[in-house]
Amino acid sequence: MKFGDVKFGELPSAELIRLFRGGIAWRTGPYVVHVRSPVRFVARHLAWLYRDFGVLDYEEIPDAEISVRASGMGWRRVSIFSDGAVRYRRVARSQAVPLLEWTLNLSVFHRPTQNLLIHAAVVEREGCSLILPGEAGSGKSTLCAGLIHHGWRLLSDEVAVIRPSDGCLLPVPRPVSLKGGGIEALRRMAPEACLGPVWPRTPKGRVAHLLPPTTSVQRMDDPARPAWIVFPQFQPGAGCRIQPLGKADTLLHCAGNAFNYSILGRQGFEVLAGVIDDCQGYEMLFDDLWAAVDTLGGLRHPCMADLAVSGGACS
Repeated sequence: MKFGDVKFGELPSAELIRLFRGGIAWRTGPYVVHVRSPVRFVARHLAWLYRDFGVLDYEEIPDAEISVRASGMGWRRVSIFSDGAVRYRRVARSQAVPLLEWTLNLSVFHRPTQNLLIHAAVVEREGCSLILPGEAGSGKSTLCAGLIHHGWRLLSDEVAVIRPSDGCLLPVPRPVSLKGGGIEALRRMAPEACLGPVWPRTPKGRVAHLLPPTTSVQRMDDPARPAWIVFPQFQPGAGCRIQPLGKADTLLHCAGNAFNYSILGRQGFEVLAGVIDDCQGYEMLFDDLWAAVDTLGGLRHPCMADLAVSGGACS
């Protein structure tokens, strides 16, 4: 099978189980993922999360190779392996799906690559992208989920992949991981949102996954031009306040959130500096998802006018 021939959501349940048992592969943006699991519970949930993704030939060379194996009697516990090394040993089966998603993050985004990688959510509208760097608890994933339900395209919930040749952002659409109060905040804002089950008592608390929009998956080969870099921070009682951030501080904060900035050395600095020259930087405090989405929706950038004339800058 080749990419696009058949999607996860089109396969009969028995065929999905068979494929996962022997090993199944798919692509998200520039990355190829291999997953092998005889645990039907895991196979069914992953097939739902990635239902719009095309199934690849398992012979494709992977960027991440994950396996989930039963551990103990009754298949109630599993172990998760990344490239043959154990990542999580004997965890409850109910924890397997969120832990596998985090293992994919670690397996792909912490590997050597020619692209500059920043820990950030990324969305796009009218050809211009918004980069939302932030640590756990900053609210970037909740903001990302709210924005993609208000006209923005999902590029990634987890990482900004910046191509050195032109500074464009490469899409890596995956399920959006929502935690704690972010789950209820999105449900209030977008009752139609396609959320999976809530996984309690994970290492990061309550977690639920939002399906990536079908159109975002279909456009995973369409890069976008960076226009804004906003550092969000959820803070109860803060209201919604956004203020400009200077170029030097924007670069410093982005470098602190990058996975491989120091590894790329001079090239990393030049690529990041070029992106920041083209972007407007901001800091934002917020305590209300609606207000934050409205504020970010009001951002304007000269690239919007440029793209309207040129028809786009990235390819």
